Amino acid sequence: MKKNIPLLYGFSFFDQFMIVIAVWVPYLATQGIGMRQFMELQAVFAIVILSGEVPSGLLSDLWGRKKTLLLGSTLKAISFSLLPLWSSYEGFLFYHLTMGVALSMISGGDVALLYDSYLAADGETSRGAGLLGNAKLAAQTGTAVSALLGGAVVTLSYGHLLWANAILSWIPVLLVLCITEPPACFERPKKWAQGFKEVLSATLVQDTVTRLVFLNLVVGGSGALVMFWVNQEYWQETGVPLAWFGVLLAGYNLIDGFAARSAVLGVTRYGRRPLLAAVGLLPIIAYFGMASFLGWGGILFGCLFKVGRGLGEVLLLGSLNERISSAFRATVISLAQMGIRASFCLLGPLVGYGIDAWGLPFVLSALGILFSIAFVYLLLPLALRETALTTKEAT
Repeated sequence: MKKNIPLLYGFSFFDQFMIVIAVWVPYLATQGIGMRQFMELQAVFAIVILSGEVPSGLLSDLWGRKKTLLLGSTLKAISFSLLPLWSSYEGFLFYHLTMGVALSMISGGDVALLYDSYLAADGETSRGAGLLGNAKLAAQTGTAVSALLGGAVVTLSYGHLLWANAILSWIPVLLVLCITEPPACFERPKKWAQGFKEVLSATLVQDTVTRLVFLNLVVGGSGALVMFWVNQEYWQETGVPLAWFGVLLAGYNLIDGFAARSAVLGVTRYGRRPLLAAVGLLPIIAYFGMASFLGWGGILFGCLFKVGRGLGEVLLLGSLNERISSAFRATVISLAQMGIRASFCLLGPLVGYGIDAWGLPFVLSALGILFSIAFVYLLLPLALRETALTTKEAT
């Protein structure tokens, strides 16, 4: 089982090694896709993932993590291999449909497989957050390196970029083939519908802390997904040269990854309350800073968003992993991803329409207000309850 861990770190790296993503918004613009249509495509993409998250999570729990991950990775590679053939809205719509199915199969299963492999290798549950931090750093490093490579290759042509991306997309498939499925440390439920009902109740109804962790994962994830695409529009309006898109994306994702890697150390030194407060406040400061200082000053404020995102994903996902049963780990993580995509289906198109109608500063300020409300009603109560539980355990 120990060999699975470096293989899955490698999977996290190459799963995010998508060199076309660094210039995805400008590329689609050359094909006649404006920001409104772009966000519509992303909303369709989110709906497909939304529809497939829970079935794929259940498939991973019942059929096997490796099989589901392999199926999703193969479909993702096929989707990227067909991408150079599309040049119309309908073609890009087909790409987003197939890629949505692929990512829904990958989502949740990779984290569950990593965590189960770690436990099968006699790893300590209390150190699971560090494991997730390493995986997050590997993923963000993959994104960063791929962004740099994409920024370099696009100077040749978009055609070179698309075909290189297609070839690289098959590496995760090869890595999954080398992984060994961990032995089941639980009895796979025969009546999965009843078990699914129980895990829903345990996650969203019975335990307040688990519910708050889950909801904060959803809110933070949807905000990060929106900002990922808004950033490229922001850079374009700022006048950043296309080749620098990869450099900026690489820098942002390295900041995200190192923040994730430092989350456990931060909790040890400063405690959970300051870290959770930072998770909520840093993105809010970033929204208002980017709105007020459109340009390189705003780009620097964007770094704060990535710090908050990196800390939050490890703290919240680690806490969720500790609170849910291994039998439904992939399902619950997929549920969180489903919530993120559902939120994006509402928020993404609104952001796209808002940018076209009123401009980036207005939309960024509105996002700052929206997530300030979420901070008060969701993250502060979690910080207070987590602190109360820690104090209770200490006494």
